Amino acid sequence: MKLVVACCVAATIILATSAALGARGYSDTADDTNAAPDITSLDIAEATPGVLMIRVSIGNFRDLPGNSWVNLWFDVDSDARTGDGGDEALVRYEAAGSLELFTWNGSRLVQGSTAGVTGSFSAGALTLSVPRASINALGVFGILAVSSRGQVQGTDELIASDYAPNDGRSSFTGAATTLPDPANDHDAAPDITTVRVSDAKSGWVTFTISTPNYETLPAESVVLLWVDVDANGRTGLGGADLQFTIVGLEVALERWDPRAEDWVPDDLPTRARVRNSGHLVSVDVHVSELGNTRRFGFSLASADVNTAAQLIQAADFAPDGFAFWRYALTNKPALKLVVTRVFATASGPMAGRPFTVALGVIRSDTGRPVRSGTVACRVVSRGHKVPATGRISGGAGRCTFAVPKGAIGSVIRGTIIVHSGGKTVSTDFAFVVH
Repeated sequence: MKLVVACCVAATIILATSAALGARGYSDTADDTNAAPDITSLDIAEATPGVLMIRVSIGNFRDLPGNSWVNLWFDVDSDARTGDGGDEALVRYEAAGSLELFTWNGSRLVQGSTAGVTGSFSAGALTLSVPRASINALGVFGILAVSSRGQVQGTDELIASDYAPNDGRSSFTGAATTLPDPANDHDAAPDITTVRVSDAKSGWVTFTISTPNYETLPAESVVLLWVDVDANGRTGLGGADLQFTIVGLEVALERWDPRAEDWVPDDLPTRARVRNSGHLVSVDVHVSELGNTRRFGFSLASADVNTAAQLIQAADFAPDGFAFWRYALTNKPALKLVVTRVFATASGPMAGRPFTVALGVIRSDTGRPVRSGTVACRVVSRGHKVPATGRISGGAGRCTFAVPKGAIGSVIRGTIIVHSGGKTVSTDFAFVVH
């Protein structure tokens, strides 16, 4: 379910030794993931009667990054049915140092004077002084701290946040209180810093993506891999013809449909797999999924996704600027013919009637059934050779022959030999004649 949601949300963003010979590394800016300020604790005291001293500790930033802010919401009557979602006052501190104050007028929050309200951010902590009278908090009240950071993407803005507490409101009764908040529970996309691409003779291309801020991908994160298979910026979406969506250890492939002007799911089975451990996400894609191209462009994005609301809250793009890195294969995939099944005329061999035995074969380099080649047939009944003709049809090598009239009750045996792409595969068969 999470993979399906991630695919929908993502649409809004726009092993062998020989593999080492084709390896190439790419670098992306570190710490450009729009990580929200991570609240680790909230301290409240009233050393001076009528004046609240509030300290919000941030674990991941010594200085509050630009385009970020901290909101303090106050439920002054401890009644979730009143105010804006239960809150009757809001104090906002912007990264630039400005302060705003809003109070409930009975129908909405309206901006008011910040006289007496002071705030500063230093050494990883926001310190605020808020007179009780300014927020109309005369007795016990509830408080919620929310740190946020915006990231502009086109005409949209992604908002990453952290909440303390994560649910509800913390209560302040007048005594000095320290309210801890879990570390590393803030919105932050996996930070893509390097990408290593390699290819092997088996036809598998591996993208190894480093994510130093996550040893393994969190459940609420997604990694996207876009591939430009034809080096044509006018095809696909912004040049991307394929989109791989990775959530946990699941991967989904979609192809751009110019008629529908949308991504459509790939026909299963998809020859792609993913591994994730040790701060590395490894995506293996077979060249057959890339149209057996020898050169391609690719780009990546990671995102922190609110699957319930189907919203992206933080993202990282590699490379920045919606560009494509380029990679050329150095290994030519080794071709093998792989037998999938042996099947025959449904009624089985009947004396005096035509009979066909078929051998399903796929190519290892493309993963698709054979479409051309030759078929040799060897058929024997009661020690005598039976004439047979061979051909490739419907992704299989087929041998057709007439079952001898006097062969009832005997076993007819044979071998199908399929030649295609300079390779050969064969299988024996045996059927009792009816």
